Amino acid sequence: MSNHNPYNVLVEMEDTAYRQPTTVESDGLEFQATPPPPPSSSGRTPQFYEPQQQNSTRSSQPIWSLDYYSAFFDVDTSQVLERCLKTLYPVGDFASETLQHQPDMYGPSWIATTVVFLVFVCSSLAGSLAAYIAEAKHVYDFRLLSYAVFVIYTYTFLSPLLIWGAAKYYGCQPSLFEIVNYYGYSLTVWIPVSVSDWRIGQQKIREKQKRQAAERKEKKETYINQTPFRHVERNFKSRASLPDFSHVIDFDQGHDDPTQREQIIPLALTKDLRALSSLLGETDSTWNKRALDAYGLKDAPGFIFIPNPFTPHAQRHLVKKCLSQYTLPPSTNNLDTHYIAPIHGYWQHYEQEYRQEIQPTDTHYYAQRRAHTLPMESPYEDTTFQDTPQDTPQDTLQDTPQDTLQDTPQDTPQDTLQDTLQDTPHKACSTDFQPTLDQPKYDPLPASTVPILSPCELFRRMRWTTLGYHYHWPTKTYHLDRRFPVPDEISTLSQAVARAVEGTFYHENGATVWKNDYPGDSYRAEAGVVNYYQYRDTLMGHVDRSELNMEAPLVSLR
Repeated sequence: MSNHNPYNVLVEMEDTAYRQPTTVESDGLEFQATPPPPPSSSGRTPQFYEPQQQNSTRSSQPIWSLDYYSAFFDVDTSQVLERCLKTLYPVGDFASETLQHQPDMYGPSWIATTVVFLVFVCSSLAGSLAAYIAEAKHVYDFRLLSYAVFVIYTYTFLSPLLIWGAAKYYGCQPSLFEIVNYYGYSLTVWIPVSVSDWRIGQQKIREKQKRQAAERKEKKETYINQTPFRHVERNFKSRASLPDFSHVIDFDQGHDDPTQREQIIPLALTKDLRALSSLLGETDSTWNKRALDAYGLKDAPGFIFIPNPFTPHAQRHLVKKCLSQYTLPPSTNNLDTHYIAPIHGYWQHYEQEYRQEIQPTDTHYYAQRRAHTLPMESPYEDTTFQDTPQDTPQDTLQDTPQDTLQDTPQDTPQDTLQDTLQDTPHKACSTDFQPTLDQPKYDPLPASTVPILSPCELFRRMRWTTLGYHYHWPTKTYHLDRRFPVPDEISTLSQAVARAVEGTFYHENGATVWKNDYPGDSYRAEAGVVNYYQYRDTLMGHVDRSELNMEAPLVSLR
């Protein structure tokens, strides 16, 4: 029957109606028009069976039968979720607009059970986390489950029953199941609260782990190498706790910080750098205003910082030289230990790949690995292999007495290098460090596990190259027998800086604290290292204590 039909007709037929034709008019029955029911306040379309009619339908069933209770579980997921959300945002009439006077028992039952489970589990986890933070032993108490069941179910079902009984006593006609819905759905808020308690416990654990990591970082026995530089480096690279930048000096913005302003001291150069060398760029009015500006640190006497004296064009010129010229022999770099350098150099090889002049199918596309190439040539000197007959290892073995073979162990260059490192205090920051001059310095052996890389990938692994005297990285000293000329650009720039800082001094309270008296004209660059950085690379802290002349300035261009 359509809801829009304005007629309600009830016809009662007797058995005789099937034997004698009759009409509605002959029996005295009439059609009577009845007005349509008014719309509900919620705006929904009236149902044919109103809640009162549904209640009367349930009341016709015995209270002990399943049919009586099945109607209270006849809801879908969208209805339950809507009622849960309404309890979190209680706006409007919950009984008429949300429940629509059709309470259910599915939502209150499952919400109460879910809250019991979450309260027990999350409280147990929170207790175990608290014990972990306090470094105590935790024992799970399953009596908490019984307490949770008693408290939650008493609140959900017994409290509404008491409220319903009190209302009936005072003459009201409340719905018991609606009151149960009020209490049951109101427990929804405890679900996110229980989960948030677990999240708070996790946050406390992370805070404890950060504190423990910070404490371990302060202990010297935590790390094998806990030099002052490594300690500071771990502070700035720490992930467990935020790095402490309070002692970092920023010459660009340090003048606005009162703490750094006390450490930074203004200095004055004695000569104009760009007037001493054209490699720094052309002079302009902006440069003339700061041509003699420099800065120092109170805690580092003799340290002189010169703000960027290079023009952009001069920077590009020097960078190009570092990439294309300073990586060629006689300079040596970190790749030379493991790879045989291309004929024209690593950078030129990369440019050929970029211009597509060489392809991966070409035989000289990949740089050969030294560990897989026999005979092995030294990267520092030419080794000529003569065509004279050579004894094979088998011939030598036959000519050598057996007892000599057993009594004469042979040390490999790698074993000798390890012995040298053990006998040498090779930490340059150690107070007892002394440069090793007479002790032999063996080159590290090439690794057999280095990958075969394209020219582009190979050049990205360039980390350093040495100029002038070659540097022996294992012992932090120089190869005095491997001396090569320093490039003219580096030599000219270094001498210009040495002449500009000659006579620079710092006065405090009318007294000279320190002054640089080294004559710049006598400065000669003899050794240098060019460092190459990728985006995530950093320069580790170090002390340059391998120089034989500790009076000459140490120039660093960055």
